[in-house]
Amino acid sequence: MRYYKLEYSDDSKIVGTQYPQVWDFIKGYSPKNEDNGVYSLYYDYNPLFPPIDPDLSGFKLAGGAKYTDFLSNGFSNEMFFLSENAKGFIESLNIDVHRFYKGKVTSLRKKKVEDYYVMKLVSENWQYLDFQNCEFYIEDADTDDIIPVKLNSPEEFIKKWNEFLADEENSYTIHSSTIKMIDAFYKKKLDLFMIDICNRNWYVSERFIDGYYKNKFTGLEFESVDI
Repeated sequence: MRYYKLEYSDDSKIVGTQYPQVWDFIKGYSPKNEDNGVYSLYYDYNPLFPPIDPDLSGFKLAGGAKYTDFLSNGFSNEMFFLSENAKGFIESLNIDVHRFYKGKVTSLRKKKVEDYYVMKLVSENWQYLDFQNCEFYIEDADTDDIIPVKLNSPEEFIKKWNEFLADEENSYTIHSSTIKMIDAFYKKKLDLFMIDICNRNWYVSERFIDGYYKNKFTGLEFESVDI
């Protein structure tokens, strides 16, 4: 089935000359988890969602960056920075478990503050992989060696994954070079999703693409893929 890989735009005419557009904070803002800042949205602290809405008022737009509907960020792959119009569009789609939090992004260069929403999206679909028709490889983080591996079921996959997590001497990760999904996944009809674990890219549906261009949103690019 045809889907598209989501990427943040690097067109300087649209997003400006600095990437990511948001990666730092204004003076006086604390991102730390114990202060209920943006760190409280990180997976390592809260695999789902923090018990109290975090203070997200301290983001700073990079000096050469421009405001767009979708802002690239240097904080977490599970977080999206959205304009109010983009938030409304996302709310019309079918996506995995998520929450929106109000935030602010300050441009010191333009001396202005813009309201944004930060969406944390929890999306894990590796269990829907068609293992018989996927291609996997193991990467040694220390040597960059690439080793093809055959994994025939979700049970084999998670067993191998846990073995790597328990290995304190070596650092291995599993990646997927060819992705195919089983019918149960397609029946979910997701418009924005991640495979997770072996593939950390975000993917979108044709419905997402159509709405994005119809609304003339800015900040994203798409690459057609066969999943």
